[in-house]
Amino acid sequence: MRPQQTPGVTGAVMVRSNGAVWRLAAPLVIAEPHLLTSVAAATPTQVWVAGNAGQRPLTAHWDGTAWTLPPNPPDDPAHLGAGILGIACSPDGRAIAVGGAYNRLTRTEVPLVRHWTGSSWTPQTAPELDGHVLNDVTILNGDAWAVGHGPVAVHWTAGEWRPAPMPQVAKGKLLAVSGTAPDDIWAVGAEDRSALIVHYDGRSWTRVPCPSTRFPLTDVAALTPDEAWAVGRDRVLRWNGRKWSRVKSPVTAANTVTALSPTDIWVAGGQGELAHYDGRHWRMAPSPDTAVWLASASPAPGQIWMAGTRQHTTQDQRTDSPTIPAQTTDI
Repeated sequence: MRPQQTPGVTGAVMVRSNGAVWRLAAPLVIAEPHLLTSVAAATPTQVWVAGNAGQRPLTAHWDGTAWTLPPNPPDDPAHLGAGILGIACSPDGRAIAVGGAYNRLTRTEVPLVRHWTGSSWTPQTAPELDGHVLNDVTILNGDAWAVGHGPVAVHWTAGEWRPAPMPQVAKGKLLAVSGTAPDDIWAVGAEDRSALIVHYDGRSWTRVPCPSTRFPLTDVAALTPDEAWAVGRDRVLRWNGRKWSRVKSPVTAANTVTALSPTDIWVAGGQGELAHYDGRHWRMAPSPDTAVWLASASPAPGQIWMAGTRQHTTQDQRTDSPTIPAQTTDI
């Protein structure tokens, strides 16, 4: 089931454009509690964030001026703790959201898959996924891949979702997916508590060796067939076209990575940690919030969006939190 929410927990979104400082985006107009776990951006005026609110799926769209909350499909009364864990969009207006819920009747986890029609979200069926949760999705050249616990992967092609054979991994789960082309897709996650990395070459998914880790890998960003990055807690890994290697970084709780170029890498995580890699050195950067940053996306050269969740302190709850107007997004 999705994590239980407590009062004082809200989503947070920040953006950085053209080398300017990180700034908080306009807040979502929605009551507490709500969580944000994913962000997708196709253009500066087409940005999605997703998570859950009141144990129901939550999606919000940024059009360059304000956030809107589009209609979601009716709730299934048998589903508990339903939420969106991954979202992807493309410049042509397409968007796909995935996640999961707990079915109290069958006592199993079930996947959620939703496609954006241009005016509302419509549910889709992903075959052979009962008992699994989908954690992330990516759109490439009109097709899409979604990955989740199992490990499992499903491919959206020719107007339908199709299951794909995956390497057998005991206690395996995939948490993030990213690709540069239909024949160059990476997915990362965990085998029990250590790292798991798999790659799709256009024909099949295969497991790829990686340095040992003490924690799962939670995000991956692919730039080219010879350049990809992955993060998980105190580990930052880099693919050079031949192997994955560990890169020392100052972040101790990394959750997400965004790669704009080999010399422009951002890593973020718990307590608002932000670090930048310029190809030679890491530098810690100030964050406008102490949110736990969970996801990031780059819709245009020089622009990055990040989404996460923060819990108000006792002092926050005694005073009115400042409202950040839309113009502070610096876009």
